[in-house]
Amino acid sequence: MRYSLAEIKRSYTPEKAWAEMQGELPSYLIYRPISFYVTLPLLWLGVPIIAVTLSSGVAALLMVGLAWQGVAGAGLAVAGLGFSFHVLDCVDGNMARTTGRFSRFGALLDGTIDMTFWCLLFLSTGLLVEHQGGGLFGDRAVAFSLVLAVLVLLNRQTRDNFSVQNADATYFTDEIPDRLSWGDRVMILIVGLENLYIFAIAGGTLLGGLDWVLLGMGVYVALIFIGALALTFRKAHQLDQPTSSSDLH
Repeated sequence: MRYSLAEIKRSYTPEKAWAEMQGELPSYLIYRPISFYVTLPLLWLGVPIIAVTLSSGVAALLMVGLAWQGVAGAGLAVAGLGFSFHVLDCVDGNMARTTGRFSRFGALLDGTIDMTFWCLLFLSTGLLVEHQGGGLFGDRAVAFSLVLAVLVLLNRQTRDNFSVQNADATYFTDEIPDRLSWGDRVMILIVGLENLYIFAIAGGTLLGGLDWVLLGMGVYVALIFIGALALTFRKAHQLDQPTSSSDLH
């Protein structure tokens, strides 16, 4: 079938756009618009959706492989592969919505590769810092980056557990509001910053300050970890209140 660009864009529903805007603002502003134009030729060529998903995983593996080798220009290559991953992560979703070919297997694979990417991005950054001499971290850059990966995984696991147990999101909403409060705007801006790591890595590579980039990533991950867990446990406690009060009668 000869799909059009308009059909691809229409498949990106307001609900999907709102969900992405809340949690991944840079994807909404940067990667998603680019992905529409990448999606079109892939649909024309009949490329399987799962092949696109797997290719994003290959990009993640190449990223850490280049960082491990420490070849010239590895930092920029890691940033470029990270950019490719973000775009491809949008493309497979575009293809599934446009064609109506959804699968539980594909969704599970996509989520697994997504978390793998984030872990490998932290590891890649730590490796790049060590190849630059370690800077602020000495010979502990990789260990520090792995700690960040663990915190991200713990945060995601806690949030997913909450969603499974309560059939509800922790701090995002499904309904599109008429107006955004300033608090919502600030949260959207802060939560989406992780999708800009690749630009920081590219800048740190060019300026010779990747150790400061890794430190900044560490501060951000720690703050998000503390804040997200606090919001998640607070909401769980709030949901317990009606049950607790009714049990007393």
